[in-house]
Amino acid sequence: MSETQVLLGKIQALRQRLEQAQGLANEARSAATALIEETAGNRSLSAFERLVEDGDDHDAQLDRLVRPLTARFRNDESHALPRQLTSRARRALERGRELLTRLRQLADAFEQRDDRDAPPPLFVRRDPLARMYRETVALTDTALRMIPLFPDTASAQMRLCEGLEAIFNVVGARLVSVSGGVERQRRELGQITRLTDLLSVLESGIPIDNQPFLELAEEILAEAQECGPLRFLAGDPRNPTHFAACHGLTTARVAARIVRHDAELRGRAHDVLLAALIHDVGMMGLPPEILAYPEPIDDNQRRLIEAHCHLGVSMAAPLLLESPWLAEAIGGHHERLDGTGYPDGLRDFQVKPLTRLLAVCDVYAAMCTPRPHRPARETRTALTDTLLLAEQGLLDRHYSECLLHLSFYPIGSVVELADGAVGVVVATPQPSRDLGSPARPVVALLIDSDGQALPLPHHFDLAQSDGPSIVRSLSSVESREVLGGRFPEWV
Repeated sequence: MSETQVLLGKIQALRQRLEQAQGLANEARSAATALIEETAGNRSLSAFERLVEDGDDHDAQLDRLVRPLTARFRNDESHALPRQLTSRARRALERGRELLTRLRQLADAFEQRDDRDAPPPLFVRRDPLARMYRETVALTDTALRMIPLFPDTASAQMRLCEGLEAIFNVVGARLVSVSGGVERQRRELGQITRLTDLLSVLESGIPIDNQPFLELAEEILAEAQECGPLRFLAGDPRNPTHFAACHGLTTARVAARIVRHDAELRGRAHDVLLAALIHDVGMMGLPPEILAYPEPIDDNQRRLIEAHCHLGVSMAAPLLLESPWLAEAIGGHHERLDGTGYPDGLRDFQVKPLTRLLAVCDVYAAMCTPRPHRPARETRTALTDTLLLAEQGLLDRHYSECLLHLSFYPIGSVVELADGAVGVVVATPQPSRDLGSPARPVVALLIDSDGQALPLPHHFDLAQSDGPSIVRSLSSVESREVLGGRFPEWV
């Protein structure tokens, strides 16, 4: 064999060994790539498994939180949440739990508890707001009970979440109305309780500072400046202290809305309201059977009632040592300019401006609230009768005409229009030479002429419209019947 052939054989053998080495290298590279991919896959799988476990744990936590609020049978495992919830479903569940928790925080205002020492609920079961509260709690509870029935598939949960979120939007809107009604009632009850306690201290003769009275007067002034509704409080005549407190608050509310229209007394608004709050404190010295007497009183009963003016001055004297003009107003709020009033039969300029204003507010407030021997008068009738008393020379004409700033239908009055529509007065016109302007306030219509509830209030300025006029205001009982089912927050 020649040397050339030997060299070619060696080259061929070397090529074979190189090809074998290349094949081994490719196999090694493939094996390494597969190993890397497998490792990464294992890591991704582990991360995904941890995510699922975290989600399941979150769902379990939500289940444990919601179950005590929604399930009557707390050990019923058939109501467990689905194995997997989408993030949207979790958010809906959390919102539902939060809404139900907020509703539960209002329960004391509507539910009578077994504890005898517990305070009574603010709203009785038949009250429209109490009915709305019960319906809202039931709606929320029902929506949350739907969640355990959700399928595991994400697409189905997404469709169901749309309905669930719509329900919770309705619940949220109702919760705002219920919360507002509860807050208003608590604030009003708090004012009555505070004034009742303060008047009781005055009656006992214990020294007391006037600061708590001035703080209450400031609250009432703020409500008037914010154009809040004018609510007339009916005191319990069987409880003279409660009776005097409710009438004092009502009189102060009326005074707060007209004192700013008088240049002489505008800067003494707090004094005016202080006098209004305590002007009937002498009523606490009367026998309850006289205040609760359901028939017109006789002469002996009238003399006892007339004595409450001087009695009130003596009770309030420690509070008014530095304010003799307030004592004069409290003692003379039943004086009449023609000399026919009591207790001293003062007339004309013997009756000072503050006393004149207090007399007008006292008469109007008393007419607008019920008494055992008569029902409350409509605000239009009460204002008209007050103006007639001024025309006859009994009351001050200027302060009586200031009541026109309230209009015949003060803010918050529920009124019926000539076409049968029903609404709530939300603004009153400024008095003008047009004698019809007090009868044409701004009304938020809630019920149309066919008796159907409007989806949204329709504001109607009667002073700027030739449409139907107001024919009457509805009593509190009628307001509950007409608006209670659909608009309980307005009544």
